[in-house]
Amino acid sequence: MRKYYRNKKGAERGVAIITVVGLLLVVLVFAGGLMAQLSMEVQSVKQHGSSSRALAAADAGIHGMVAAIQDNAVLRLAPPKVISYTYPEAIGPSTTSYTATIDQNWISGSVNYYLITSTGTYDNKVQSKTDRIVKAIVRAQPYTTFASFSINEVNQFGRAVWYRPDQSFNGPVYSGGPMRIDYNDTKGPIFGSTVQTGNTPVWNDEIDSGPPSDPGDWDAIIKGGQKAFTIDNTPLALPQPTDNLSLMSEAYEGDANATTFPGVANGVYINKGPAASGSGAITTGIYVNVNGGNVFVDGSSSANTETLVFTSGAKNFGPPVTVTINFGSPGSTTVKQGSTQTTYSGVPSGQPGPGNPNSGNGAIFVNGNMTFGKSSPDVTLHGDYTFGTPDYAGNTGTIVLNGNLRYFDPINDKTALWADDVIMNTAASNIEVDASIIAGFPGENWRSGTFRNIHCGPVTCNAGDQGTLTIFGGLIENSRGALGVWIGNSHFGFSRQINYDARLAASPPPFNPTTGAFNIVAWDDLGS
Repeated sequence: MRKYYRNKKGAERGVAIITVVGLLLVVLVFAGGLMAQLSMEVQSVKQHGSSSRALAAADAGIHGMVAAIQDNAVLRLAPPKVISYTYPEAIGPSTTSYTATIDQNWISGSVNYYLITSTGTYDNKVQSKTDRIVKAIVRAQPYTTFASFSINEVNQFGRAVWYRPDQSFNGPVYSGGPMRIDYNDTKGPIFGSTVQTGNTPVWNDEIDSGPPSDPGDWDAIIKGGQKAFTIDNTPLALPQPTDNLSLMSEAYEGDANATTFPGVANGVYINKGPAASGSGAITTGIYVNVNGGNVFVDGSSSANTETLVFTSGAKNFGPPVTVTINFGSPGSTTVKQGSTQTTYSGVPSGQPGPGNPNSGNGAIFVNGNMTFGKSSPDVTLHGDYTFGTPDYAGNTGTIVLNGNLRYFDPINDKTALWADDVIMNTAASNIEVDASIIAGFPGENWRSGTFRNIHCGPVTCNAGDQGTLTIFGGLIENSRGALGVWIGNSHFGFSRQINYDARLAASPPPFNPTTGAFNIVAWDDLGS
């Protein structure tokens, strides 16, 4: 019988080949799956990259429309309805672009709002085209956004002014610079919100000397640390002459269209006529003509009324004019001068409290100078007003305060004072001014455009220590007027205390000017 023997080596090689082939098949299966997954991942990355580029373009469209609105406002043109832009690509056929439109424009609290839709597109011209849509609401930035705003960091005598650790600014601050900031790591912060300035400050660390170099230094300077302090070269300017003329026009004409002062006799005017002899519904503010002279304004309030008394020694002005504003429903205004008296329907002021249809104009403009507090140094205001005088090159007026200027209702009342100089003329102590104050015009010399204490000279203040001057509102000025001074350990004049009125950021007093900048107050990515 023949015997057969197995070739063990050959058998082993056969098994190995089968194993290798099997493994190769498994690897190929996994490799195929991996390649498919990798292909999907690559495609996903491409889609994500395309979507990101489209989103960035859509956001750029929002900012592009804001810039176009600002540019047109400078030229006194209506904002564009639609803008488009296509970005140049360095290589390849792809394109990135946006189209932005203004869907809606409205005014709330004397501030312009815009609803903008922007579509960003990325198209590689081969496989895909990606759109992303963004909506945003932008709001004009009124000067009342700021607790403190100054162009020159000197007073009217040319002396440098310092921000000190015993001061507190609890709202946004703007400075043309250079700011001089004296800080102390054991005190502060000096600034409670944000600071924007055009130049690197002059720093003085009371402990270590020199500029801030660690988080502790910044915490002593500003709440939120270094990120809340912006140093850039984007300047802001004081209100333009056209803004001031718009306030005058609202007071006399009832709209912002007039560009020259009316050629009228001295006196008080409502509805473009003498206030004490008119009638009908009020359609304007209150315009007072004294041709560069002075008008005294007294104010007293009750729950439903505000009484303003205008007195002047200007030629042919006549007896004092008393304007009694009744905020009842329906509102009415009674005007009396001597033996002449009349009653209008409506009020020349914003109505205290929301939602009343009798809300009026609120612009009170004096072609000359204005002094608050004749019969009594203290004045109380009830309503919503901007008191203004001329404030541009060649035509300037002042507002003088003889005492306190207070709201009757701090929740609803709002006031702005607008003049080339606003002057405290009192030897009393611990005074309160409830208002947003504007003083000065673009390009004005540092000697003017200030809120200042009449008792302060270049070296000291001759009324002694007057305690604290509290401003409930904000202060916008060309130069930081002298209100008080420290000499050694002794204080003379007022210590300035600004309690920022945050209501005014979104709802300023009537016809308050805006900086020309816009803030994005809402932003939403609507996807593809």
